[in-house]
Formats: sequence, C-alpha cells, structure tokens
Amino acid sequence: MKKILIVFLALAVSLSANSQVFNTGQTLKPKQFSLGIEPAVLINGNANFILFLHGGVGITNGVDFSLTLGVLGSNNYFGADVEFALSRHLSVAVGAHDFGIFGIDGTLNATFPIRKDVRIFTGLDTDINFPANDTQLLLWLPIGVEIGMRSNMSFIFEAEIGLNNPAYSLIGGGLNFYF
Repeated sequence: MKKILIVFLALAVSLSANSQVFNTGQTLKPKQFSLGIEPAVLINGNANFILFLHGGVGITNGVDFSLTLGVLGSNNYFGADVEFALSRHLSVAVGAHDFGIFGIDGTLNATFPIRKDVRIFTGLDTDINFPANDTQLLLWLPIGVEIGMRSNMSFIFEAEIGLNNPAYSLIGGGLNFYF
C-alpha cells in the first residue's frame, strides 16, 4: 500500500518536470554515479545556447537522485530531482528548479530498448513555475535516444517539444559517464 501511495503522489506531481530530461526511464543502481555534459539550444523565438552539467547517484534499488546545472546561457539553471522506477523501463521523477523563476518538476520517462546498447525514450515533462503574482503550467514531449558507446559511457540526444505557451523547445546532446 505504501508503494502504491508513493507512485500515486509521484504521478500527481509529474503532471506538474523541468524541460531538461537527459534521462531514460531506468534508474541508477545503488552507489552508481553518473556525470554528463550536454550542450543544448533553447528555441523560444530565438536560439539560446546553454551548457548543462548533469550528475546523479543511485540511492537504493529503483531510486536515484540527480542534480543539473546549466551555465553559459542568458540565465543559469539549477535543478534537482528524485527518480523512482515504476518498472524496468518506466520511471517518474519529481523535483524543483530555478531558471530565473522557481518551479517544481515532474517527469514520466519510458524507455524502449532497440538493442542492448541503443534505447529510445519519451514521456511527459511538466513544470509548475511561480513567477511574481502568477503560476504557469508548462508541458513538453521529450523524445530522445541513448547510444551506449562503452560499458561506462553513452551518448544521449534529445529534443523536447514545447506543447503549450510559454513552454519553449530544446535540442541537445552529450555524453553521460557511469561509475
């Protein structure tokens, strides 16, 4: 019953995540670390460059914690989330971010293995942002591919399609290392 309640709460919050997935529907194993670097372009009427640095650690079976830092853009980005595995290829992440505006995040990630070293991922990514005297709901459709290059390194390419206003779109790709 406790697990069902946690899943329900996580799904409820997921309908409220930051548009920066760089993540499949699989969680890190306990005590496993990941570090990633991802140049990206935010498409919001202009094409704004940002460099994302990602880090994560497996907490326990089916649960990991991640931090993301975005630099070199018009605004710096800082976000953190906790991801819970719902099954081997499905997860939900909840967290918070600051990208000039504070917001809470939720992401539903699904992974579709193509081969042992190639996975396609998609899902639903949403934010609830809190600008002064207002609340914004932003919604994205993430689509990406992770290609294993070595046992401890993969290339991830993603596009996040903004589905409502003021959600922007994003295209990025980079390397993720596992320790």
